[in-house]
Amino acid sequence: MKKLFLFGCLVTALLFSCKSTQSVVNKTPDNTIEISLLHLNDVYEISPLEGGKVGGMARVATLRKELLQKNPNTVTLLAGDFLNPALISTFKYEGKSIKGRQMVEVMNAIGFDWVGLGNHEFDLDEADLQKRIDESKFNWLASNALQSKNGTLEPFGKMVNGVKVPFPKTTILTFNNAQGKSVKMGIFSVVLPSNKKDYVFYDDFFESAKKTYEMLKPQCDFVVAITHLNKSDDAKLAEMLPEIKLLIGGHDHDNMIENVKGVVIAKADANAKTAYVHTISYDTESKTATVKSDLRKIDDSIPQDSAVAVLVKKWDDIMDVALTKVGMNRNDVVAQVSEPLDGRESTMRNGHTNLGDLIAKAMTAAASKPVDCTIFNSGSVRIDDQLSGKITQLDIMRILPFGGKVVEVALKGRLLERVLETGLKNKGNGGFLQWDKISHDDAKNEWFINGKLLDVNQEYYIAIPKFMMEGKETNLAFLTYQNPDVIKVTESDEKDGNDIRNDVRKILIAYMKKM
Repeated sequence: MKKLFLFGCLVTALLFSCKSTQSVVNKTPDNTIEISLLHLNDVYEISPLEGGKVGGMARVATLRKELLQKNPNTVTLLAGDFLNPALISTFKYEGKSIKGRQMVEVMNAIGFDWVGLGNHEFDLDEADLQKRIDESKFNWLASNALQSKNGTLEPFGKMVNGVKVPFPKTTILTFNNAQGKSVKMGIFSVVLPSNKKDYVFYDDFFESAKKTYEMLKPQCDFVVAITHLNKSDDAKLAEMLPEIKLLIGGHDHDNMIENVKGVVIAKADANAKTAYVHTISYDTESKTATVKSDLRKIDDSIPQDSAVAVLVKKWDDIMDVALTKVGMNRNDVVAQVSEPLDGRESTMRNGHTNLGDLIAKAMTAAASKPVDCTIFNSGSVRIDDQLSGKITQLDIMRILPFGGKVVEVALKGRLLERVLETGLKNKGNGGFLQWDKISHDDAKNEWFINGKLLDVNQEYYIAIPKFMMEGKETNLAFLTYQNPDVIKVTESDEKDGNDIRNDVRKILIAYMKKM
């Protein structure tokens, strides 16, 4: 009888346990709405990198389809910088400059939903940017960047059937669960003013963020932001607006995630080497949203979507034809490096990197006779990334997409000093100088050329890009052939196909092959 009683208690306990568990399982889906946000930023390359091992937009397409299959409440976003820089954008197709056309076509095929503006979108001139906007099938958000038209400020917009449809400053997306319960998510987008053009007006991004958040807050259940800012500014924004759930970040090229006063700040690796998948769970009873962020590697473990892969190959073939015309072989390995070559804009335009040193030394080695020093502008490096392992001719082209001739110049020391001083003042932009055989004593503000104190009255013989000698770099308009302190300029014969000084990319290839 005692055994029967114990058995009955056990059965009752098990039944109670199962019932309790079942009620919890059923309750969660009833009251929870899950939203998946596929987040990329700073993508310039549509093809896989590093010998096909990492990145590739066809793999992003596969990941997006997987997420949609699991959760129809999936939104794919890109937090700025996708129209430039890219090697292929420097070429022409069908008689027109490509200028990001390849990226828009691929993003349309993938099915991107929303993008924010990045500073590199404004590398394009106004007409080309408008063409790319008009070709896009995805939506654009712009909370603090406006178009300046003859002194009048108006939103950027997409031309649809001859009518301009302005970019919204904010948007509210509604999501439902299987039980029909809904949640409203507000979004705004801000970009830093690091690429100033006459046709762009940047409102203060902190003030714009505050205004748009306050506008959104009463209309939706929670707010997220697409930001293309420095990570320090993202942190300040999170402190200003601690009720925002998530900052979907860009501009910085290395993946990061941080929690500042409850605000999640996340950025993926550039060029789709990784993507963040943010899962936002909203409880319709407690009216609270929680964020779970997973960094997903985009590599050869993910199959390529066949339709997008066809488009990527189309553009790869177009680029191959263009490369062949300039005498380049994309697959030719010029060197293997153990330490990543740092070509990131944020580092090269603010200091000296191993890639900057490498290019400068290559220019020194290519000179027709020994030079006292070499200088070049950081802005000529446009890869905005780090390279490691096998370096191919294609990588060199990506590093220096505009090429350009290197000339040798005899000039007075006072002009060289003025150029170097201006280069320091150009910190943060493309006019910041990289060099070889030069050093600077910051404490005494003294320059040393090849180990000796610069003499303003001495004559120096230097290697320098022709672009710089034409006065085209920031704050260096005084540096021209006509400057009275320029004694002599020696140029290679442009018709001599064997003279590598006609193209800095060939200079770098030749130097690296000897490493």
